[in-house]
Parts: sequence; structure tokens; C-alpha cells
Amino acid sequence: MSTSTTPTTSASAAVTLPAAVPAISEGEYRARIARFFDEMKDNSVAFVVGADEKLRSNDTDYKFRQSSDVLYLNGFPQPDAILAFVKVTKEDQKLVMFVLPKDPTKETWTGFREGTEGAKAKYFADVAFVVDDFSKEAAKMLAKATTVYYHYGHNHGVNKKFRALYEADPKDLLNVNQIVHAHRMIKSTAEIAMIRHAGTISAEAHIEAMKRCAREVGTVTEGKLQATLEFQFGDKGAQSVAYQSIVAGGNNANTLHYTLNDKPLKDGDLVLIDAACEFGGYASDITRTFPVNGKFSDAQREIYALVLKAQLAAIDASKPGCTLRSVHEVAVQVLREGLVDLGVLPAGMRTQDGAEKLLADAKAAGTEKDLLTLGVLYMHGTGHWMGLDVHDVAKNGTKNPSHKLVPTKAGNVFTVEPGLYFDANDKRMPARYRGIGVRIEDDVVITDTGCEVLTAKVPKSIDEIEALMAEATKSS
Repeated sequence: MSTSTTPTTSASAAVTLPAAVPAISEGEYRARIARFFDEMKDNSVAFVVGADEKLRSNDTDYKFRQSSDVLYLNGFPQPDAILAFVKVTKEDQKLVMFVLPKDPTKETWTGFREGTEGAKAKYFADVAFVVDDFSKEAAKMLAKATTVYYHYGHNHGVNKKFRALYEADPKDLLNVNQIVHAHRMIKSTAEIAMIRHAGTISAEAHIEAMKRCAREVGTVTEGKLQATLEFQFGDKGAQSVAYQSIVAGGNNANTLHYTLNDKPLKDGDLVLIDAACEFGGYASDITRTFPVNGKFSDAQREIYALVLKAQLAAIDASKPGCTLRSVHEVAVQVLREGLVDLGVLPAGMRTQDGAEKLLADAKAAGTEKDLLTLGVLYMHGTGHWMGLDVHDVAKNGTKNPSHKLVPTKAGNVFTVEPGLYFDANDKRMPARYRGIGVRIEDDVVITDTGCEVLTAKVPKSIDEIEALMAEATKSS
């Protein structure tokens, strides 16, 4: 199903959450484990390392969140776990887990531990040991293996132990991420349901934030809208935010990852909200930009309408075989042409070739810093993969530019999020637009014939946003 137009959302309609809460089934976890084993070489061992607890301050920790790879493979939710996949042949393989031991005293303070019995009974382990036995038992596994799979990730304590074992008994070493991350790229029906559910919760939160902003013009703050959003996430069953919430009023929207969220929201400004929740480990990611007072000014309307046009074109281009690069290029061309039409960019920048020529001329003349280009106004990509991580894994790694060139398949999930940013302090910007920052973001999943927008329940047309906020003021 291709969804390339803005859905109609009644200003008074509430987002309806599904009656049944989605979940990953036991059968799907077993299939993931079996698929992982299938891609391992014979006489090999693969280690997938869970997260450890992170110190917040003094003797308090951040809320624990398991590594996404462990969540994907068997859903084990507790700290310091290690999964060891031991494969001799296709007929001789076993999942070994290392977990924290049962400890009644510690459990009194920090909560229930599954222990080795829970690992076997509930998380598909054939064998389980306590984590203190890792070095001893892993050494035995390495001694029998000819190939080892590992990734030096964020759990530095396990990295140190593994390095000592491996240097004492070196083998052919492969990156375990090449297996598990490739599997995570294509989302199952159940995974898409989880992301859609997270998106539905986030959609309701955005609607409530718009309503509160309209009702409290003059007293509302960035922090109050953040509180509204994150209350709604928890109230509707989400376990956490998917990333640090961004609530950026006025010129703050021109800082892409602004998270201070501590300023008053001024009547007449726009506010950009980039915030979403995580459900069952699966992320959503939504950005909406709207007027604090519920009514777009002419200048705000012009920039917003252009960004929305670019987003809708990019969504329409999201279909099997597209790449993140090709979707980006569609959005860029719409923005480029629109900015020329608005008089922001010179006519020569209507095409990429023309823009490159003008930039080359400016460099030759030494006036490059004075030239306003699309890259100054739109400095990020149009999308990123999404799943168990909000900036999700890619087969070649998200830091590798080649991941933008991977042709999409049904089950790929990514964001579509063009924007334009007119820094109030940049004199190259037309005075009419200074201080305006707009981004519009939705999550899409590639289907057999096009894409489905998983976050479509949040209003984003100008008329819908203004109607929603106007109605909120009437009911206050």
C-alpha cells in the first residue's frame, strides 16, 4: 500500500490504540535463534553481549536497557547477560547463556533475577552459567572452535575478558554483527506491529502536546510540553522514550538535537517537537512543527508548506528498490525548487549542477562563506533505518555511507524527515524567515507495492493543525 498523501485527521478525534497489545511470540524467537545458527560456520562459537548498567551519578544508575541484539535474539531483559551460540554441525548446536546469579539479598534491593534456571525455562538456553564463569567456560568453547564471532561493543568489561581469552588462543575472528544486523534489517509482521503500536502511542502524545500548547499560550514552556509527551508515553503503556525528547521553540529549532527544553514558548513562534516512545524495545520517531498560538504566519506557512511538499514526495518515492539516498534526492529537489521560487536561493540553484557551479564560482572568488546554499538550510539526511534502535542497524553499518545505497525490500522500516532551518543569527537568511525551523517526520515500512506510514495519525497539514489547536482552545 502506498501512502503518499496526508491522512485526514479530525480535529476532535482521539487516536485509538489497538485492543490487543502486540508482542514477539515464542515461535518467532526460536526461529531467530535457528536462523542465526544456520549462518554460522561449523565448529564455531558466536558471542552476543548484553548491556551492563551505566552509572548516572555517585551510586545511582541510569534505567537499564538491554542491548538490542540480545532483545532481538531471545528477549532477555536483565544486565550483564552473554549469549554464546555453539555450533559443531547443523545437528549439534546449543545456546549457552551467562546471567547474573540468583541472590535474595540483592534482589531485595534491585529486583528479581531470572538466574540460570530462568534462562533455560524462559529464554531458550540449552545450558546456562552464572556470569562469573564466563572466562572459564568460554575458554573451553574457544579451544574447540576454529571460527569465533564477536563484536567489541559497549560492554567494556566483557570486551576485556574476551580479548584476554582470544589472545591466549587466537582463531579466525569474524564480526557477529554481520549475522544479527542483517537479520534485523527486515522486520517481521510482529515487529511492524510493535513499531506501529509505538507510533500510535507517540501520535496521541503529539496531539495532546498540540492541544496543551493551544490552551496555554503565554504560559506554556518547552518543558511542559515535554512533560505532556512523556506522561502520555507512559500512560499508554510505553516503557521509555526512544531517544531524548526535543521540544524546541523559535530559533531553538535550528539546533538539530536541542534537548535543553527549558525555555518559554513565545506567542508567534513555531515549536518543533521531535519525540517518540519505545514499546517492547521497538522505537518510533515523530517530528511535528506547529505554531505556538495555533495559527501559522504567512512566512511560517510558506516554509512549512514547502517542507511538507518535500516530505510527501519522499514518502511517495518510498517503494521496493528505492534507497535512502534516492528518497533523500527526491526531497532535496523539491526543497531546492521551492526555495528558488520563494527567492531564498538564486535561480541558478534550481538544479544540482547549477548549485555546484555557483558554489565553485564562489570558491574561486573567495566568497564561499557568503553564499547561501541548500546545504546551509538543510544539513541532514531525509531518513534513517529504524527498529530496535531508533537509528537502527544497517548491513554495512550506519556510519558507512554505503548503507544509504542499499535497495529496500518489503519489511524495511525507515524515517522520512526533511526540514529547513533559518538561523536567526545568520545574516545570509532572508529577514522574513529568520528564526524559523521546520522538520516533519514520519516512519514508513516498505510493502510489496509501496509503503505504509506507521505514524500517520498525527495531523500534519496546515489546515488540520490549525483546526486541532482551535478546537482545543474552545474546549478549555
